[in-house]
Amino acid sequence: MTTERSLSKIVGMYRSICRPVVEKQLKDEKEVKNIDIDYITDSVIIDFDPLLITKEEIKNRLGKSGYNFLLEWLDN
Repeated sequence: MTTERSLSKIVGMYRSICRPVVEKQLKDEKEVKNIDIDYITDSVIIDFDPLLITKEEIKNRLGKSGYNFLLEWLDN
């Protein structure tokens, strides 16, 4: 199994109540192994299987939360 990591800056998420709104977009996807959201640092780290979900699909799903994301793709 291959895993890649995405580090994203979230624009406009200021409270912990915002976290579930972002998580909802990816948490039920088997392609996503882990989601770590920190509203204090305005960041989300996503571990995912690139054979099952593309970076563009992740970006599109996150966009449905209503927040803007600045995505960076990290190597493990």
